[in-house]
Amino acid sequence: MSWLITATGLTKEYRKGIAPAVADVSLAIGPGEVIAVVGHNGAGKSTLFDLLGGLSRPTRGSVELNVARQDIGWCPQREIVDWSLTVRQNIALGVELRKPGRRRTAGAVEEIAASLGLESLLARTAETLSGGELRRTQIGRAMAGDPRLMILDEPTTGLDPEGMSKVFGHLAARRADGASAIISTHETSRFSKHCTRVIALAEGQVLADLPVEEFLLSGKARTDDLWEAYMHIRQESP
Repeated sequence: MSWLITATGLTKEYRKGIAPAVADVSLAIGPGEVIAVVGHNGAGKSTLFDLLGGLSRPTRGSVELNVARQDIGWCPQREIVDWSLTVRQNIALGVELRKPGRRRTAGAVEEIAASLGLESLLARTAETLSGGELRRTQIGRAMAGDPRLMILDEPTTGLDPEGMSKVFGHLAARRADGASAIISTHETSRFSKHCTRVIALAEGQVLADLPVEEFLLSGKARTDDLWEAYMHIRQESP
């Protein structure tokens, strides 16, 4: 398989004498994968995403990209938008970064806005949006221009069920085109139907890295909730 991104031995220490936020994590993401990362708050999910997205440098280990940096759609937990720009302009920035060209940009913005239910908001500035609308705008900017790899840290925060369905539906459509995504979300029951693989983290270490069907069967009883399966794996881990 031709990997899109490979991480080897990633470790991130913020202070000496304190347990690392991420400890010796290795993973690879191939085309057409949608990977859920699950774990408690403080398990190392956001730190791992920052390392994969290039927002932070590892203390040890490496990240190798086989895609151009601009071909990664990055949506961190914290809000990264241009507040004075409209929704249309914010999404257009994502398109221009990956597929420049005025005609192409206009069509791509309309397409992503439709997929995320943002059509009626395109002329509004980011500073006037609600939390859920702002989150969808940030997701739209990350997904615009058809990036080959999306790194999405809690993209469903602040979204209603309809908004979540739109995000998950767009991911499914992109996966059909060979794009990949690695995502953390608290919507562990909804998302189990949309991911292909699950990485479980605890105390900065990988407890499991399994196909979703195998992960969901790891408990004593079949479950459709990634979190229930995670809790069983954590209890069973030495």
